Amino acid sequence: MAMLRFRTEGHNGYSLQFSPFIDNKLSCASAANFGLVGNGRLYILNTGVGPNGVEIERIYDTKDGLFDCSWSEVNENQVVTASGDGSIMLWDITLT
Repeated sequence: MAMLRFRTEGHNGYSLQFSPFIDNKLSCASAANFGLVGNGRLYILNTGVGPNGVEIERIYDTKDGLFDCSWSEVNENQVVTASGDGSIMLWDITLT
């Protein structure tokens, strides 16, 4: 069995969560510059495809670093993130 790998280029990953609805879907909260200053990025990933076993489905950029993420337990297309500025954001991953 091969190890899955994914690199968050230019960002440091802080939280990784599997979807409770879809076995091969993950969300990853990240921040630039080790979270000290700069923007953040939410990655929606799909495992089991791609050369390293992981493929990016969607990327959402933010103005401040993201430090935590969690999938909704009610809606399979919603992810909540916590940002360094204290804000909480709800994301609908069906939207670009």
